[in-house]
Amino acid sequence: MKKENRIKKNHEIASIVNFRKKVVNKSFVIYYKKNDNGKSRFAFSVSKKFGHAFERNKAKRISRNLFRKYINKYNNMDFVVVIKPNLKEMLYIDLEKEVDFLFTLINRNLKKEEKSVK
Repeated sequence: MKKENRIKKNHEIASIVNFRKKVVNKSFVIYYKKNDNGKSRFAFSVSKKFGHAFERNKAKRISRNLFRKYINKYNNMDFVVVIKPNLKEMLYIDLEKEVDFLFTLINRNLKKEEKSVK
């Protein structure tokens, strides 16, 4: 993932999480918020309870690969992805389906917000 698509600053991540817009399933929690950059940006977080460093790094690599196809689909959005320990036990194909489902939920929520604003 390119630098322009990453969120590294702690205060930026905290502002997205505190915005309280999220979707949840067994393997991921995705917090999202609109931004003014014109690009989508992602941050990935894995708890130390997940396992050793190599397991956490592997989970982040898998997650980055799963979310790569959504970089260009969502402009002006920031996402913070919290990876749950259940990810270890799942197959890649199942994870793809879960991510697709989460983004359909995000689309649905964004459309509801647009209707309520109008």
